[in-house]
Amino acid sequence: MSAATPHGSPLGFHSYDPGIMAGSLVLWGTPYPVGSGKVDLGGGTAQLLVHNVCSVFDVFTVPNSFDPAHALGIFGAIINSMRIEWSGVTRSVPGFSDSTNKFRGDFFECSATIAVSATTPRETGHGFHFESDPATTHTDFAQFGTEHNGVFF
Repeated sequence: MSAATPHGSPLGFHSYDPGIMAGSLVLWGTPYPVGSGKVDLGGGTAQLLVHNVCSVFDVFTVPNSFDPAHALGIFGAIINSMRIEWSGVTRSVPGFSDSTNKFRGDFFECSATIAVSATTPRETGHGFHFESDPATTHTDFAQFGTEHNGVFF
């Protein structure tokens, strides 16, 4: 997740993520508690709601996030809350399959709204807090669905 800082802060944009494995550029994921996500395939909607995700870092910029050297630094951060809602299906993509990469799934293309609050604690020397406006934080392309990959193909 990236966030623009207000009033032209010298830190520029912030990028909150669980980290990149140095040397391999593998992007790590963060587990969420059971029940954080809800999907209604028949209704064409999905929702993710999480609170107090402490296994993320503020790496300041997206390029710094993908740079194993993290030239701008990296600090522990918290996603205080995040709610993503997918709805308004514009296209269904049933039975997508890629046997070479052992991947298949049924997907729905739609839009999504996002409400997020994230904090880089004061003890890091930054004390940055970001709060999105869900009325304007909207994407016209998003996807959700079911997928199978690797040994589950």
